Amino acid sequence: MLIADVVGEMRSIVDRAKIDDDVNGYFAAMYLGVTTTVERGLSTGLFTTPERLSALTVAFAGRYLDALALERRIEPPTRSWDAAFTAARTWRPTVLQHLLLGMNAHINLDLGVACAQVAPGDAIGELEADFLEINRVLAGLVQSVQDRLNRVSPLYRFVDDISGETDRAVVNFSIARARTEAWRFALELAPLDAAAREQRIATRDDAVARIAARVVRPGAIASTGLLAVRLTERGERAEIIDILASSE
Repeated sequence: MLIADVVGEMRSIVDRAKIDDDVNGYFAAMYLGVTTTVERGLSTGLFTTPERLSALTVAFAGRYLDALALERRIEPPTRSWDAAFTAARTWRPTVLQHLLLGMNAHINLDLGVACAQVAPGDAIGELEADFLEINRVLAGLVQSVQDRLNRVSPLYRFVDDISGETDRAVVNFSIARARTEAWRFALELAPLDAAAREQRIATRDDAVARIAARVVRPGAIASTGLLAVRLTERGERAEIIDILASSE
């Protein structure tokens, strides 16, 4: 599979989610934007090892596509993705929580696995420069995602305030921190044989699923604030998906 094929599959997922009124389309819409940005960087010489970065992007996206395919077949994905898909069947989580649940599973678990898969053993070190460059690309997208959330609910501008000082498991989810931990996880996995790697992935999956539980139920103060956000989210699901997928 090529990165163009991944982008095509992402677009199909987004289109289907709009038709099916499926909140899983929220994360897919955001992820489509990230993948398109990386694809553009590969074509403009942004990365030092474009072939390996393309392979990483495809392997990374493949774990999400496989998890979603399992969910649609009513088969169990990883515990991390199961938490995200389970939340998608309930009313209470906000758009932000759905996005964070997807990022939690995909960055905290899938990214390290994909890195070690593409660059096993000593080759993992050769991937670091481009991995850090992708971090910079993602950092540039954070504000645009925030702007889109502001179009969904005016209260997203105040989400730090309404979540309280000591109860902020949702708001404090950091893409930069998660990707730093993902790289450490990749370094752990790269030298392992297949059996040891699978055991370590399972242990990591359990830990990431526990983070998902805190995102869904962050505590009384944050939950009350997030309920207020949920009640003010505007538009049908298809409209919200369009907002998250837009380049504006």
